[in-house]
Amino acid sequence: MSGSQLIHRWRAGAALVAVAVLATATVATAQSALVDYETSAKAAQVQQAAAWRLAFRPPMSVLAQTVSQLRAAPGVSPEVAAQVDALSRQAEGEKPPEARRTVWRAVALLTGQAWTPGQELLGALALRSPAPVWTGKGDPLTFEAAYPVPAAARGATYVIDLYSSEPTTSATPKLGARIRTVATGRLGAQPPKSIPISLKDAPDGAYLLVATISAGPNTTGRLVQPIYLVRDLDRRATALKADLASISGHEPAKAIAEYPFALAKALNAGAREIVSYDFPAAISRSQKIVADLKAGRDDVWQAKGLQNRAYRFAETGELVPYQVFAPSAWTPDRKWPLVVALHGANLDETNMLGRNDAQMQKLADRHGFVVVAPLGYRLNSAYGSQRGFSRAIAGDQDERKHRSELDVLRVTELVEAEYNIDPHRRYLTGNSMGGGGTWWIGGQHPELWAALAPGAYGGVLPEDAPGLAKTPIFAVVGDRDELGMLDRVRASLATLRAAGVSPIYLEVSGGTHSSAYDRALPEIFNFFENHAK
Repeated sequence: MSGSQLIHRWRAGAALVAVAVLATATVATAQSALVDYETSAKAAQVQQAAAWRLAFRPPMSVLAQTVSQLRAAPGVSPEVAAQVDALSRQAEGEKPPEARRTVWRAVALLTGQAWTPGQELLGALALRSPAPVWTGKGDPLTFEAAYPVPAAARGATYVIDLYSSEPTTSATPKLGARIRTVATGRLGAQPPKSIPISLKDAPDGAYLLVATISAGPNTTGRLVQPIYLVRDLDRRATALKADLASISGHEPAKAIAEYPFALAKALNAGAREIVSYDFPAAISRSQKIVADLKAGRDDVWQAKGLQNRAYRFAETGELVPYQVFAPSAWTPDRKWPLVVALHGANLDETNMLGRNDAQMQKLADRHGFVVVAPLGYRLNSAYGSQRGFSRAIAGDQDERKHRSELDVLRVTELVEAEYNIDPHRRYLTGNSMGGGGTWWIGGQHPELWAALAPGAYGGVLPEDAPGLAKTPIFAVVGDRDELGMLDRVRASLATLRAAGVSPIYLEVSGGTHSSAYDRALPEIFNFFENHAK
């Protein structure tokens, strides 16, 4: 058997990394080691993570994926699995309001809850804010109902508490310390349309509003809405822009300084979504960048270590973020290899370099690689891919998907120019949706890449083979992939082999949708180290 045909079976032991929703990251406890997949402790942890994710009342695609994850957890009886499968099939033929009710009934089954009017109410409700960036002066909070509230549950009560939101690179905000109760009330025939919340005594920062709903005996649930408190946003943005206008040149640094204000405006306009963001830290950095530029210093250009960046996307004029990591040994007097790392669905540009205790940063520093992690223009835009689950992830928004692909190419060009990248040593990798982006962009632009490493994603078609045949490939998936990617990756490899393409294949024993990639990452860097165009 040749090296290019070798199938690795990696005996990785029993410790796993937490499960996620087509997103390569866990909820609330990002990338922490778990106990054996088969144990009841693992089942309880899966349920706890799912309950936290569902408290944000995610879109139907994530709701359905969470049902799949819960169904794959240990301890689900054949009878419950059969009922859940029947409900999932039923929901596929229903319109969104009724489909959500049906899928929530599957959630109740999987979490051992009786299907009561109270449970039906919990599935209907969501906590929402029209504008996620708050002023602190009585900003409105609302309850929304996805389907009619059952009459038998209309006496439910709510308590809304304010919590801090901890920094995370995961797919869901992380709950911090409880601060205080900000509202209480009763739900009638219609949820209250607006609940003014005063945060005048809270400092600027990231928060979670958590509503605890009591909807009958032994029937409680949580709803969560992330908010960001930034006072005097418009005044501060205007002052910063005036300062930047007085400075000539240094466009990359100026884009970074302007970005937090542009992001806040876009969030409140409904043009952007984020997972987690530290506005006070970002604005403080903006002020430092302006002060340094006025003093004749540019500490952004060719900086080392991990950096949050932004650039002006030429196609729309927007500021789009990315992260870059330059190793400690970097100097401008020689060429350096570059890894472009693509995150999974429901994540952002901070995930790849932050996940699993910053593992990618450590490996990049050890191997002497620059790494860039793009956003992909917007969350869940599939990097332009037309394969696999890209339609489920990004819908029919072809323009957005095209811009997602362009964003990857643009930030690659930017980092190549700034960090003196070796054009013969560019590498592309990603997991889940990022794995799909690796297959797609790697095959569409083979002239750019010295090697590819897609993780946990299938969907390769015969027409993709000519482009993918031009680049060495290291494909990764876990044999415990709870989203069904094992068979899809195997099918993709069979498609490529039928066309004469023979990727290296690492099938991680015990690896989940998320953990397999993390476990494989040292081998991925070794693979990149040994390939150049």
